[in-house]
Amino acid sequence: MSIQEAVRTTPLSRRSVLLGAGASAVAFTAAQSSFLHARAQESESLQEILDIVVTTETFGVAFLAAGLEANRNGEYDIPWPENVVEVVEAARAQEQFHLEAFESLGGQALYDTFTVSPTTLTVFNDFFAAVVEQETAETGSQGAAIRAFTGMDRPDLVKVAFQYGAEEAEHRLLANYTLGNRPANDRVFAQAPYETLGEFLQSLRTRGIIEGAGTEISYPGPGEIDDSNVIETEPGGVAVSCGDSATPGAGTGGSGTPESGTPESGTPESGTPDA
Repeated sequence: MSIQEAVRTTPLSRRSVLLGAGASAVAFTAAQSSFLHARAQESESLQEILDIVVTTETFGVAFLAAGLEANRNGEYDIPWPENVVEVVEAARAQEQFHLEAFESLGGQALYDTFTVSPTTLTVFNDFFAAVVEQETAETGSQGAAIRAFTGMDRPDLVKVAFQYGAEEAEHRLLANYTLGNRPANDRVFAQAPYETLGEFLQSLRTRGIIEGAGTEISYPGPGEIDDSNVIETEPGGVAVSCGDSATPGAGTGGSGTPESGTPESGTPESGTPDA
């Protein structure tokens, strides 16, 4: 039996949403993106989360581009080894794919110009320390996102938030290793310092990334994005809720109102996305 057949014959509630055509990672289909975009508009708080994540990734693309360009121009006190350049190029491409995934759900960047400490573009250790700090914060922000998505009864977005946060944790690890910190994998559990994504956004202001003083950088920054060394470029795979399938109206949707159990016209029914 195929995955699609299993979905059609397994008694799942409408809240039990299946994203993707199989257990392996697959791309968002146009129908899935349209469905999630429509659901995103039902909740202002959800829209705010999407906007903040897109803003964060907009900064990520711009900052990594600025570092790569400064290295190309010989402006760092320690030239970057070629393997480090490859890692940062891949990280920049990953940030761009993150941005596009959350934009496809309706997210919009709140800012496209940022400020960074001038030494992050001249001092090797300052740049990678800034990456460690930012990726630690981004990974931690997804604890708040998962909490919010769980409250909205959105297991589909819980999955995406986990996939996104897990990959940002890889960036932190690689930057920590590049700094020479041993062991670079020094955290048993990721920090979860934020109650809301709004708190995380405020931390960007506090750290001077948004509306701060320093060197101004803008998205997408200099140089072409090189995505030749990255795979799994869209969030895919299976996501289901564990709610009681016998009471599909017991949960709430993104708007905070009970679902009727009747799928909207043109949206995936019973978790079966269009091909």
